[in-house]
This record gives sequence, structure tokens and C-alpha cells, in this order.
Amino acid sequence: MSKLLISIAMEAEAAPLISALNLSPSTSLFPKALPFLSYEGENLTLITSGKDSVTGVDNVGTVPAALMVSHALSTGDYGTVVNCGTCGGFIKRGMSIGSVMIPSVGAFHDRRIVIPGTKFEEYGVGKREVTNAKADLVRSSLGYVGGCCTSGDSLDHVSTDDTQMDANEAVAKDMEFASIAQVCSLYDVDLVGVKVVTDLVDGDKPSFEEFMENLGTAAKSLQETIPRVIEVLKK
Repeated sequence: MSKLLISIAMEAEAAPLISALNLSPSTSLFPKALPFLSYEGENLTLITSGKDSVTGVDNVGTVPAALMVSHALSTGDYGTVVNCGTCGGFIKRGMSIGSVMIPSVGAFHDRRIVIPGTKFEEYGVGKREVTNAKADLVRSSLGYVGGCCTSGDSLDHVSTDDTQMDANEAVAKDMEFASIAQVCSLYDVDLVGVKVVTDLVDGDKPSFEEFMENLGTAAKSLQETIPRVIEVLKK
């Protein structure tokens, strides 16, 4: 029977969930060269991005996320990936602090590769539909909204990002989901995203202020939400 792989970037997001699921540390999944951490439970593995060896902060962004999930999928028998974490939400699309969404689309907003006469611009946006029965079941069973989670490697956003996020019809903005959607597409593995809003992209406060204010609350929300997601996926 294939196992469930739960991917979450930051330690502060993962810690309450590791405790709630009663997971134990494991050293068998990742080689020493990679900073990622793994925790094992009954028929599931939770992976986090670990710390950067130079700065000591969490490894965040699309590259660590893609590398971490790709390595795990290449070495373990996982049938579904649950990518959970915090995100920015868009007021104009109904999001507020604490809202939970289950993305149905992943796309990038900061990969600008404009070469006329080619499809590099389309490649850069990298839109991937996340349409599978498991994500649909979680969304309908728990009453969460879908839509596009747009990803980039910056916490803030500039006007060109805003233009692309509007083109993506983004409901949420994060730093990993679109890259994980591409990895899961390559491995032909179902993906369920669970995103909790910590800050409002089109609000009037700086993203970093709201993010730090609401990170702890969002982590507790994940602690409550993910076990419910797991129960739905067992059906």
C-alpha cells in the first residue's frame, strides 16, 4: 500500500503538526548532503526543508521544495503528496486571515521568459491543473475553496508580479506550490494542497508584518486541519 507524503517548508509550521500526528524522526529518507528532515508515522511521512547551513534560517522557496519532494518520490512508495503551509490571500477573491484553500491550479508569477515566437513565456508561467479525485474530495468534504495558488521566490511582490498574479487569477500566493505541482505531474502522483492565509496580498499592511503576526495561528490551524484531511483521504 502506498504511503502519504506530507510536505511542509518551515519548522514553525511543521512542529505542531509533528506533535499532533505523533511522528518520530527518521534519517533514512535523505542523504547527509541534503538539509531536509523527515518524520514517520503510520503509513505516512512528513518532510520539512530544514535549515540553511550559512544563515541558519529555514530553506524556503521553489527550489528546496521541488528538490525535497522529488527526492522523496524517487526513493519512497508514495501515492499522494499533501503540500501544506501558509500563504498570502487575495481579498478581491474572498480570502481573509485564517482562510483555508485547496488549490486546483498551480502557476508561477515571477518566471518571466519573454522570447517572441516561442513558448518560453508559457513555460515560465508553468500553469498546472491540480485536478484529481482526492483533492476534489477534500475540498468538497471540508468545504474549502479552490482556485489558483501562484508561487514565486520573493515574500514581497512588484508590479510585474501583480500583473501575472492577476493573469493567473490567483486566490493565494506562496513560495512552493507551483514547483511541487510540476514535480507531482512528472511522477504522476496526486497532489493535495492545503494553504492557510497569514497575510493579505492586496491588503494595506506589509506582507512580512502580517506573516509574522499570524504564523503561530496558522500553524495551529494546520495542526487542526491536516488530521481532518488525512481522514478524508483514508476514505
